[in-house]
Amino acid sequence: MLLLIASQSSSWVQAQGNHIQIPISRQGFHDNIDKEQVAADKFDGKADELVKVSDDQTINLQVTNALLKEVDNIQLDIERDSSLDHRLKVKYLSGLYVILKDYNQKRSYRKIEAEEAPAIVTAYRNMMRADIKGQSILPFVRNLSFDASERIIEVFQDNPGYKEARGLAFTKYAFNNLETVMPKLVNYLDYPGTDSVIAAVARIYPNQILTYATSYTPMASAIKRNQDPIVQQIVSIGRSSQSTKILPFIDELLAGTTTVEKLEKVVDNDYQYYKQMVKSTIALQKLKSEGKTPYGMKAMMENMQAKSLLYIREVNDLHEESAPVRFRVVKDLSPEELYYLIINGQEELYTSSYTNRNNAGLYDQMMARMKPPRGDSLLMMVNFDRFKKFIAMAAGFNTLDNFLKSMAPENSNYLMQKYVQNLEKTEDLEDAVDVANSFGSIRDEKLLEFLRQEVKKNLAYVKRHDDKRGTVIYQLLSSLFETESTKENDSSKASDMAAKFQLPPINFVTFSTLENDSGRIYQQVFFYGDKDGQESFASFMTNFPSSDWKVVKNKYYATITSIKGKPTTIYANLPIDEPGDKEAIVKLSEYLDENDIHPTIFIHRGHSYHINTTLENLQSSAKIVVLGSCGGYHNLATVLEKSPEAHIISSKQVGTRFVNEPIIHSLEDVVRSGKNVDWVIMWAQLTKKFAPDARNRELFSDYVPPHKNLGAIFIKAYKQIMKDGTKIK
Repeated sequence: MLLLIASQSSSWVQAQGNHIQIPISRQGFHDNIDKEQVAADKFDGKADELVKVSDDQTINLQVTNALLKEVDNIQLDIERDSSLDHRLKVKYLSGLYVILKDYNQKRSYRKIEAEEAPAIVTAYRNMMRADIKGQSILPFVRNLSFDASERIIEVFQDNPGYKEARGLAFTKYAFNNLETVMPKLVNYLDYPGTDSVIAAVARIYPNQILTYATSYTPMASAIKRNQDPIVQQIVSIGRSSQSTKILPFIDELLAGTTTVEKLEKVVDNDYQYYKQMVKSTIALQKLKSEGKTPYGMKAMMENMQAKSLLYIREVNDLHEESAPVRFRVVKDLSPEELYYLIINGQEELYTSSYTNRNNAGLYDQMMARMKPPRGDSLLMMVNFDRFKKFIAMAAGFNTLDNFLKSMAPENSNYLMQKYVQNLEKTEDLEDAVDVANSFGSIRDEKLLEFLRQEVKKNLAYVKRHDDKRGTVIYQLLSSLFETESTKENDSSKASDMAAKFQLPPINFVTFSTLENDSGRIYQQVFFYGDKDGQESFASFMTNFPSSDWKVVKNKYYATITSIKGKPTTIYANLPIDEPGDKEAIVKLSEYLDENDIHPTIFIHRGHSYHINTTLENLQSSAKIVVLGSCGGYHNLATVLEKSPEAHIISSKQVGTRFVNEPIIHSLEDVVRSGKNVDWVIMWAQLTKKFAPDARNRELFSDYVPPHKNLGAIFIKAYKQIMKDGTKIK
């Protein structure tokens, strides 16, 4: 950071023994740059002139040199250059501030590779020099990622290479990020290649094309004039008032086996719509098994899950009613239709909605309606669609033994062999995580031993074929099996697991890692504006008596500060009626960014359909994340992508404030006491607390503490090994 010395009419920059006079009118620009340098230095919680972005000290030193020393040098170069007038000096100083601020903000949310800082600073210096000479900035964009180059390019809008550089950066980004490219594409509609990007998105994310095609925006015009046949089919669907419901059937429309008019009549009836989605999903799954890629599969899965959750929530909400009343909404569903309800309801299904002592749960009815009740026949009927998810759920709900016994022994053995096979061939780790999670649920020793041997066989197979990814996956599963099967207590198991996978402790979080450099702990809690969210917020706020906490509210959020114990500040957005709740979260996140506040504890208080908003605002500083019922694979993976060392609390079914708040209250007590957060001790205390509470005891038993979250542990270990080549001990 440069040292600024104020005088009456000007400031002085002192660096390396030189003094440079700076007009007071530019002092603020230097102050802003210095502020961002300080923020970068303090990001790891220590203002020690070392920007830590990696475990590799060489990389840390390179990043530190770029952000601290080289940025200082660029400031000096700008001030020393007598060919630049005040306007140009302000332009380049402002640009330098913009790229530093952009880097810091993106780093906070893991939207940029932190190690790219030296390349960013070097590119800015080179682009500035080229711009001063009237030369193109294009050559200096080629080696930067889109996230790194996006804001730098905008500093040089009057440069002769601006448009070409912008197009190059975007094209490089677009085809590698088809899922997220559409919001950015609106700024590049006049660039070559835009039609190709739209056509590529249509084949994987047709719902995004439909959303823009039915809007009143320039993007809609670009889509409507695109001549790609799939894009045109989506445009045709968009003319229907039921377009979002019809889109999943795009494959049938393209094949000519149905029409938009016929589908409009089906989707008008919710019950018939769900049945048609199941029928079409089975057909799409058959196409997939034949090696084809159905265009509507993703939209079909999303729509079916949304519809399934409506049924499941109705069944859940009626949990105190008699079985005929509680389950009337599913009384006419076939076994395969119940199967799809189950696999789509993983994150919200109550145990008693899945199975109960009256044999009236969704699983119970699915089995009873099969004639004969054979699980293997059912799986063949659905073309084994997500059968590994179903097996993992059956293990979690303790019905796996019943399901396997519904078929011949040789078929059940074959099914479980398939359950642990080909995990290395999937695009992500979801199936492997499901297998890992099921280890902790299966109680049948004979089945466990069978799976243990199958994992070893698959490990031998991938080793013979020199498959690194497969070797890591099966080595991890084998080690998890061994550790889980020991008779050690939870603390010993967790310590052994962390040592074996060379991970930081998984059974406790040290207090010092939760503090910032001033010794304060920051937390962020997310609430939403539906009825449940507003009730949760009202209940949550009763946990902070004025004798222990100071509460201040503004239009968007509450700031809750401890009066006693270790300094703790909790920020909770107000559950304003939708869509005001999202705005409140944005305003709070902006405040945190502007004030360089990086919470280490994040708590999601909302239904699963709100989780994406929470995850978008999750910072990489997270050390403890409470997800509630949103602990499925994709959410775990997103959390650990942003914060690889985060400890995650989740629930196997929909969360409840009657369990959430005692957990949060216990966490706050430990934090304010200045002790390490020991999950084994905390969970033992909570178990004792819920023991006499018959209603909530069962709900609490479905919550998974970090040291028992085998899926999260698996993802952490996998990422560690693949990144560093760590060996499993």
